[in-house]
Amino acid sequence: MKAEVSLLSSGRIVIVLLALIVCLGAALRLYHLSTVPTELIADELDIYNSVASIVTTGHDVDGTLQPFLYSHFTRNPPLYGITSYASSLVLGKNAFGLRLPAVLFGLAAVLLIYGIALRLTRRQDIALAAALLQATQPIFVQFSRIAWEPSSELPFLLGGLYALIVAVQTRWRARWLALAAVLLGITCYTYMAGWFYAVVLALGLIALNVRTLRTRADWLKVSCACVLWLLVSWPALNMLFFDPFTAGKTARIATFAHGVTWDTLQVFFQNYAAHFRPSYFVISGDPKAGVTWRYLNGFGAFYWFIIPLSAAGLVACVSYVRERGLSAWVYLWLLVYPLGGALTNEGAPNAPRTLAGAPVFCLLAAFGIAFFADWSRGIVRRAVYAAFAIACMVAAVLFSSFYFTGYVHRNSNAWDSGTRALFAQIRAHSRGFERVCFAVLPAWYETDVYTRFYLSDTPLQVFDNVTDPQCASPGTLIAADPLHAVHAPGLKTLASVPDVDGETFATLAARPPEGARGQEANVVPCCNPRPRQAR
Repeated sequence: MKAEVSLLSSGRIVIVLLALIVCLGAALRLYHLSTVPTELIADELDIYNSVASIVTTGHDVDGTLQPFLYSHFTRNPPLYGITSYASSLVLGKNAFGLRLPAVLFGLAAVLLIYGIALRLTRRQDIALAAALLQATQPIFVQFSRIAWEPSSELPFLLGGLYALIVAVQTRWRARWLALAAVLLGITCYTYMAGWFYAVVLALGLIALNVRTLRTRADWLKVSCACVLWLLVSWPALNMLFFDPFTAGKTARIATFAHGVTWDTLQVFFQNYAAHFRPSYFVISGDPKAGVTWRYLNGFGAFYWFIIPLSAAGLVACVSYVRERGLSAWVYLWLLVYPLGGALTNEGAPNAPRTLAGAPVFCLLAAFGIAFFADWSRGIVRRAVYAAFAIACMVAAVLFSSFYFTGYVHRNSNAWDSGTRALFAQIRAHSRGFERVCFAVLPAWYETDVYTRFYLSDTPLQVFDNVTDPQCASPGTLIAADPLHAVHAPGLKTLASVPDVDGETFATLAARPPEGARGQEANVVPCCNPRPRQAR
């Protein structure tokens, strides 16, 4: 009876600790969700716009209807766009509404890494440590706060891998295999790299445990699961490999697109190693303007103590993961972690493309803390766990003090700061005007994506180029950034829009309608922005 009471008490403690970890993860993901990052950018709005167009018109913004969603450079997996649109119906067409699914996906990943660690080791302390790391590491916080495709990848990948681990441990039970196949199939609709990690990690897990397939029935069940995965994922795979638009981008950025040569091998190994570089891993994120500045700009992917703990975990893995095939699979996960970035040539390290590999460090570090604790006894053992928990909390506080204050000022161009305010001014002054013309051209500024989101319910005609003859007509609003300012007789300034740094993002001016030529324009003097620095 005493043993049962003790076990129940322990179970309750575990539930309480796991709940606290989830609450901590939720706090890091929900705090200032609408304003950090600064505001919704084109990458977030593109997929939302496509889903909204499909729901309201029956086709995508380009007039087609395909499994992946349209964007300028490729077609994007649809899952996050579907969830962001559904969320906006409840919470509104705003940053919080579009980003909340990312928070929920991130919290689901916390619970799933707990489940995976528990299945691998059957130790609650290791599982809780892995969950705490998943809840607090910067890379996972960042990609649980942005309304874009990578944010939806981990729950389905980790869920599928969890189900597959259970299948291995339960003699290939059919229902777990089927669940794994479905979840890993859905992973192909989350992010462009999702299919790759799903295939490599799932097939690797099966191959390393092939000796447990002892009967024809086992082989048949695994074969059926593979067929089920193929059926679920086929529309996505068809887009990835056979759609010219989507496959074309993949071919352009593939490291070995033009064959395996000494030069391409050098690029591959350099990109592979870059994802283990301390500057990226625990210091600054190695941001590259125009390539990685939106990812980990000013903070590393992990906190510094992940390095010694993971190193210890590498040694201790075989002690804590008793099944030989499963311990080898953890090492495989580590080896494939950088491949999403190493097999592409657009710049490395690349956080979103390697996000699917990153949770392995939560497992290894959890093994590492258990390794140090198991060498201790009594109060020292408790002190090791307490020091680990305190280190996570202190690191999270230090990270938060930068992330929620300084991060948005690192590069306001990265998140097109000022866009929401500019379109609010356009809407406020739109009465009586027929068109709006843009000369807002910071890096990667996709005007049509923003106008589709912010102005789709207005009668204004939109022109991306102020040199269009119609932009010289009365009844025209002109939005221009400081480097492309438009100066012409009769042009009245309506508003100067600042970015998050207080510098001028854009100026809204007007050629008044015919009946308003003699009227003074309403100048908005609210912000007194400084001239924006050259981009």
